[in-house]
Amino acid sequence: MKRCFFMVLILIAAFPVCVFSQQPSASSAPAAASAAALRDYVGVLNQSYHPGIVAYFEKVKADLEKQGESNAVKAIDLFLGGSFGSGFIYSDAAGNLYVITNNHVVAQAHTLSITFERPDGFKKKIENLKIIATDEEIDLAILAFPAGEKPVTHGLSFLSRAIEEGEDVFSAGFPGLGITPIWQFGRGTVSNASARFPKSLDDSTMMGPYIQHTAQVDPGNSGGPLLALQRNVPTGYAVAGVNTLSGLRRQAANYSIPVSTTQTFINSALNQKPETYRAALDQRLAKFTEGLGVNRAVYPHIAEYLSGACIGENAEYAMMEMFEKGSRTVRRAFIDKCEDSVVGAMGYAVAWTIENSVRSGGALRAVTKEVIGVGEEYTVVFTINDKDVSSKWVREYGNWRIRSFGTIAAGDKSLVTKKESQRETAKRLRLDSGIHLEAGYAYLFDKAPAAFYASAEFFRLVGAKMYVAGPDFWSIGAFTGYRWDIPAGKFGFMPYGRVGFEYQNDEDYNKYKSKDTFGSFPIAVSIIGQAGLKVTSSFVPGLFLGTAFQINAINVHTFAGLRNDKYDKPMKFGLAVTAGYAF
Repeated sequence: MKRCFFMVLILIAAFPVCVFSQQPSASSAPAAASAAALRDYVGVLNQSYHPGIVAYFEKVKADLEKQGESNAVKAIDLFLGGSFGSGFIYSDAAGNLYVITNNHVVAQAHTLSITFERPDGFKKKIENLKIIATDEEIDLAILAFPAGEKPVTHGLSFLSRAIEEGEDVFSAGFPGLGITPIWQFGRGTVSNASARFPKSLDDSTMMGPYIQHTAQVDPGNSGGPLLALQRNVPTGYAVAGVNTLSGLRRQAANYSIPVSTTQTFINSALNQKPETYRAALDQRLAKFTEGLGVNRAVYPHIAEYLSGACIGENAEYAMMEMFEKGSRTVRRAFIDKCEDSVVGAMGYAVAWTIENSVRSGGALRAVTKEVIGVGEEYTVVFTINDKDVSSKWVREYGNWRIRSFGTIAAGDKSLVTKKESQRETAKRLRLDSGIHLEAGYAYLFDKAPAAFYASAEFFRLVGAKMYVAGPDFWSIGAFTGYRWDIPAGKFGFMPYGRVGFEYQNDEDYNKYKSKDTFGSFPIAVSIIGQAGLKVTSSFVPGLFLGTAFQINAINVHTFAGLRNDKYDKPMKFGLAVTAGYAF
């Protein structure tokens, strides 16, 4: 089941929607001639994931390879190849070059590259771009080229006037054709120059303004520029906005962040001052603790504050914990998040382990107790439900994020080793085995001092049992009940309770019935109750020792019309000591 679950989420993440880019509408000759030059300024951004995430999926892939799941293995390879989006070059007043894109294009990246592709197929790839700053709310990011890299002398110009409704605009970027980014230059019209709408169905916070337009925006276009014609610039086009959204179940309703909002973000990102870092941290901590105090699960809130390193280093253990202990609701939220981002969903898992480690029932009561540090790294101690928890916060992409939290999200690989050891031990214990066969010695009170006992249990719910004390007495019966499995290190304890019935072949009773001259006596049937304990170990997988106590609560044949204590002595109690094997 877990394997199939993983296959589903990987396929969701690794196989982008297959889209067929439309040809741009006919345009004026000067525009068509200038469009080719845009390829030097608009590139495809590729991201790779944190080594911890890569290592985790490599383990999953190795397991699937052993099981012959070739399609799932290919899906993981595609996923590990990284996702892609679009970005474009911007230059500041001093001539420094940067890449502008969406935050969601780079949010889960450990390393980034950008590739520019010319019409003749020649590609120029630049590795190791550095994220300077991101803004999650408006969905923007600014990246710096590595030292010495300057693919062009200047970036795209920004539109110097307000965009107007009904005006022609153009989208440029690299939407996916299957899993391959393909250059696309599209044309459309501005249908709303200042669109605003609620954040979600359950959040009335207004987002915007956005430029709503009809130029093609497909998966992979995110982060690319929305362009308008402008004379006296090298390409003939100026940036009017940054493409970021498409309306669901809307015809040609695409949304771009206006250049005015983009310019404000750039100015803030490029002029950050160290003396403001602590003030920004205090604001983040206030929002963080406030979000913990709501009367519902808070792991989606915690996930928003996790750094990429925190997710990467703790994802493997968190996934193990969530699969083992998480509720159906938690798993459903994880799957839903996978549709947006697998790495983001793994952040949900890490956040869930954090919440699970501090929640002791009821709402969380959290306050910031102590903040110690300097520069871009601080230790923050929270008091959560009267318990102090230490965390480490670092500046990542211009925002303060959690680097570690308590002992549960501190990158401790021994937790994974311990969990794997527990799983291997549990596997050897075979506590979840469906068939148990056992046999042994039984003492039948008031009936026989020594008897053979055997039972067969199926799927911990039903089974059959028998006693044999020689030719004069034997019984056979069926039961239903339940068995609990309790792992304790290298040992496993399996208490159980059962109810059922059994037929007793008792020669004394049969002789007594044969003397009856007043009619037939009932057959020797008893209603039984049974309780017992089985103990197994990981040293000899499958082998267990057990003991079972039985009480015959009701002996139907003792209610016969005639009663003779000399002959009518049904079995009332039984105690068995057994050895068995679990399949």
